[in-house]
Amino acid sequence: MANHKERMLEWIDRLGLIVIHTEVKPYGPGTRRYMIGKHIEEPKQSHQMGSGKWQMTPGVQEWLTSEPLDGVSLEAWLKDYEKSH
Repeated sequence: MANHKERMLEWIDRLGLIVIHTEVKPYGPGTRRYMIGKHIEEPKQSHQMGSGKWQMTPGVQEWLTSEPLDGVSLEAWLKDYEKSH
């Protein structure tokens, strides 16, 4: 069974969105913050490096949240977004 964070990340992925998340000090329960966006231009391979790995472009993102959200606010935001899209 997935924990709350994993369920939220699966929900974001299902909606076709991207997320950046981090924790703020002091670390512990309730310290995760999230920014939600979507790709306007997907990252793509730009060139192959000498190691054989591909260099990726950064793509172009549009950020949909104007400030970092905590978990409760993120869940409410996702519900509203899902209803309107």
